Amino acid sequence: MTDELKDIIYADLFRYTGNARRFKNIYTCYLEERRSSPEFSYISVMRRTRYYSDQIKKYDGFRKWLYQVKFSVSNFRLDRLSRKYHFQIPYDTEIGKGFYLAHFGRVIIHPKSVIGHNVNVSTGVVIGTQFRGKRKGSPHIGNYVWIGANAVIVGNIRIGNNVLIAPGAYVNFDVPDGSIVIGNPGLIRRSPGATLNYINNTILFDEYNVRSDGVRQW
Repeated sequence: MTDELKDIIYADLFRYTGNARRFKNIYTCYLEERRSSPEFSYISVMRRTRYYSDQIKKYDGFRKWLYQVKFSVSNFRLDRLSRKYHFQIPYDTEIGKGFYLAHFGRVIIHPKSVIGHNVNVSTGVVIGTQFRGKRKGSPHIGNYVWIGANAVIVGNIRIGNNVLIAPGAYVNFDVPDGSIVIGNPGLIRRSPGATLNYINNTILFDEYNVRSDGVRQW
């Protein structure tokens, strides 16, 4: 397993455990977590399927064939987990590091959606596309976003960083940084600490509005 794939799986696992690197190696860490967490099980297989798909495009000959075999096996497993846990999150969806599914159960994400780092998604969430009108397309969701149960986010909209989408909210409009969205139709309330204590075990990156001392800058 390459460092690229290890890093993203470690990042996702850290969101669940708070200390992914306590394990001896990447295999023991994701095997242990997959036994206890169907959510992480799906995420880890989804990441591997995406990685193998990307590698197929880079190589020819035997290495390409090898990645095609790995992709086929991984994609088959992903399909089985999708049917078992009712996650409909295609492997080719652009999802940043530190992705967190709160509970297993129906979650639908359109493959053209773009999701940032340190994003929490709860049960019953739909992130979908709009097929006509000025919002035709799929959502772009920023970093440090918490999406509550049964929320719907639809259309070519921009959700900023540090945003909390309340349970049951319907969002088909742009949302600025540092906001809470409540209700259907959704209402925006500005809140600099919108996701404070909602998103735990975050992956810290300077380039994602985080200082080197770990203090978030909104």
